[in-house]
Amino acid sequence: MEARTEFAQANSNAPERARSDGMEARKEFAQANSNAPERARSNGMERAQSSRKRTPTRPKGRADAQWDPARVIMHHAHSPKAPAGSAMSEPRTTQDAVADAVIRVRQLEKNYRMGAETIHALNGLDCDIRENEYVAVMGPSGSGKSTLMNIIGCLDRPSSGEYWLSGENVSQFGDRALARVRNRRIGFVFQTFNLLPRANALQNVEVPLMYGGVGRRERRARAREALHRVGLSDRVKHKPNELSGGQRQRVAVARALVNDPDILLADEPTGNLDSRTGEDILNLFGTLHDTGQTIILVTHEPDVAKRAGRHVHLRDGVVTEDYPTEKT
Repeated sequence: MEARTEFAQANSNAPERARSDGMEARKEFAQANSNAPERARSNGMERAQSSRKRTPTRPKGRADAQWDPARVIMHHAHSPKAPAGSAMSEPRTTQDAVADAVIRVRQLEKNYRMGAETIHALNGLDCDIRENEYVAVMGPSGSGKSTLMNIIGCLDRPSSGEYWLSGENVSQFGDRALARVRNRRIGFVFQTFNLLPRANALQNVEVPLMYGGVGRRERRARAREALHRVGLSDRVKHKPNELSGGQRQRVAVARALVNDPDILLADEPTGNLDSRTGEDILNLFGTLHDTGQTIILVTHEPDVAKRAGRHVHLRDGVVTEDYPTEKT
């Protein structure tokens, strides 16, 4: 009798504790990500300022061969008017252009004010990325690659120009609409994993679905499926401190995939991993690409970039090289 009473008292507040734990997890995730757009702008300003100190900004109107758009921009479209691998002429209408690419940016500029000085992080950048492409974005520090990825990831807005994602001009979206795009159509994989330390693998993968308003039963099923895709079906109840670095990055990849995003955006995903574990993650990316996933990989490591089927090089806020490669 006493044992039953003690058990009942110990568990009478279980539903309330569960609700409290869920609220704490949501609060922790929100705090970790609430300043993401501001951090993106701050990081872009720092990198742009660093580049400004090292190399002069390209003057507007410069027309020498170094900045010839036909030389430095390649649009991978299957138009009968242009052979594969050649520079593409502009399509007849904006809508025709959007239909040919998952991502299309035109004359993208991003400027930051630093006192009386204006820092030009992006200088009229043009680029297309087609469905199921695996693209490595490369360039030195301050080249504009992080600023470009922040805009593609809807963490920041361009100062001018257009960014079309799957047929929609998201560069004109407000904060709430951009948040929906980030949650439902873009999967992020970060160098530092960004997992909730007190949540297990399954709960970490559920987070984007929770913010998207998906019901508990469907949320759990989709999170388990995502973990299965990255080979962690037997680690669903493990917390981050019970997982290896490679396993934690796999959880992060599963979280990025759980909403079936249009694009997977990976920022130096092997930067915190040893070489063997990094190879495992890159092999996983290759498998995902083979199943139809569009992947954009930001890296400064040639050995990582060689896994992609296309390299886009940035310098001083513009594309200087854009060419297909043989994946290894």
